[in-house]
Amino acid sequence: MSISAKRRDTEVFSLAFLDCICCGFGAVLLVFILTVSQKTSLDKENVDDVRARASRMDQAVTASQADLDRLAKVLAAAQLELDDLQAKNNQDQLKLSARQKELLLMLQQTGALKDALANLLGEKKALPTEDHAPIPIPNLDRSQYLTGVKLQGQYVVFLVRVSGSMLDDTIDTASARLADPEFKKREAPKWQRTLRALEWMIATLEPETHFQILFFNDDTVPVLPNRADEWFKPNDRQAMGEIVKKLHTIVPQGAANLERAFTTIRYLPHLPDNVVLFTDGLPTKSDSVVSDGDVGEEQRIRFFKVAITQLPPRIPVSTVLFPMNGDPAAPGLYWELANATRGALVSPAKSWPDT
Repeated sequence: MSISAKRRDTEVFSLAFLDCICCGFGAVLLVFILTVSQKTSLDKENVDDVRARASRMDQAVTASQADLDRLAKVLAAAQLELDDLQAKNNQDQLKLSARQKELLLMLQQTGALKDALANLLGEKKALPTEDHAPIPIPNLDRSQYLTGVKLQGQYVVFLVRVSGSMLDDTIDTASARLADPEFKKREAPKWQRTLRALEWMIATLEPETHFQILFFNDDTVPVLPNRADEWFKPNDRQAMGEIVKKLHTIVPQGAANLERAFTTIRYLPHLPDNVVLFTDGLPTKSDSVVSDGDVGEEQRIRFFKVAITQLPPRIPVSTVLFPMNGDPAAPGLYWELANATRGALVSPAKSWPDT
């Protein structure tokens, strides 16, 4: 066998096969390069977008922080102002409490002095009189008992509260008496004290003094409705007999509308020179202030302040107060009313005017 024949027998690859392999590898390499380039471009766009969003969020956070700082300053200023107001309110409350305590102490001391004076005057004998007055004075020597109540002038109005609270000295006991029959309500000790005090003051009037009696609860009515436009004199026996008879038919009931009572005085045919108010506390009803349900102390104070705006000007108002437990603001407000109108405030002892 020749050498050339052996070489032809050992050839395995041809040139065409190598060309195919190279072309395939080149195609794969080209696809890889194109794919990597495109991914790099996309990643760059995503990073830029995230950076922009992060920048906007940083700006929003900065703005929000600025708003929070501003609100914190406003809140701090408001808190300081609130603290100042609270401190001032606490001081005012302390002053008011001290003032009320002083006033209550003064009223208690006055009541004790009046009881002592009553015991001393009770030792004296009543002066005999040839002719009995239409309304007998329990003790003639006590004509100046109510120090400070000056019934001067020609016309005097006695304004008497006839609400359910006039049945007793506490809200609970007065409420319990509301269920009593009418004859028992008329016999209630507190109401009988009020009637005797009223009769005593009428009996001490000068003979030529004119007077009128108004009863007020939910409404305001004169003692003799058929003679509402008249003024009476204490020496008019016929009129006094009718009045005394009427007084002992009155039954305390309902609420107390002091605003309507003062308005009635304003529109009397003749304005009085003095007003004497018989009451046991602040009003419980008003025409101008609407209230629903139970009436608290703040509402009663508002009712009182609205009521005094209806008073005619320059008329002294004296208050005979039969204090009701649970109405602590009443003495102070009626004392202020007495000062403002140049009237008086008295709180009689329970024994007055009997002894």
